[in-house]
Amino acid sequence: MDLSKRQIEIIEAATKLIGKGGVQSLTTKTLAAEMGFSEPALYRHFVDKNEILKSVLIYYKEVLRQGLTNVMHSDFTGKEKIKAMIDFQFKHFTKFPAVIMVIFSETSFQYDSQLSQTVSGIMLQKSKMVSSIIESGQQEGTIRKDIAPEQLATVIMGSMRFTILKWRLSKFNFDLIQEGETLWSTIDLLLKEE
Repeated sequence: MDLSKRQIEIIEAATKLIGKGGVQSLTTKTLAAEMGFSEPALYRHFVDKNEILKSVLIYYKEVLRQGLTNVMHSDFTGKEKIKAMIDFQFKHFTKFPAVIMVIFSETSFQYDSQLSQTVSGIMLQKSKMVSSIIESGQQEGTIRKDIAPEQLATVIMGSMRFTILKWRLSKFNFDLIQEGETLWSTIDLLLKEE
């Protein structure tokens, strides 16, 4: 997806609005006001609100893909890559907490097939990448082999999601990076060979 500088600015402003009040707070009127220009000017960059939402999702899907790709291509062991993935995501969310509102808004997107498919694609992409990291760790002997990579990926991703959701619902009232370290300690035990 090739985005202009202005489109990226609009996506970041939309993310900020969603972070403040959820997906329902994003309207073309509030977004245009946030950007400091008229609604018609907004339509020169995006066809409608759904295209903006889809672009927001795709933009953050790419950020996630790039971060996980860097982890996958590192010289770390499989287990170290899982830790690096957790660190990357928790640091990213700490720096950009509004992104959580976008990524966790899948129930708001369920009635729009394009948005729903985009969210599904993000989840599938991450699941495949995490499963691949786990499989490589199993092959090198740093991750237990008696549980399927897909099941371990589900447990890891689910526990990360729960931790992030808990942080958001607490109004970001605890140190997510420190909580990630605690979560990693538990996942590390889970991944160890018997």
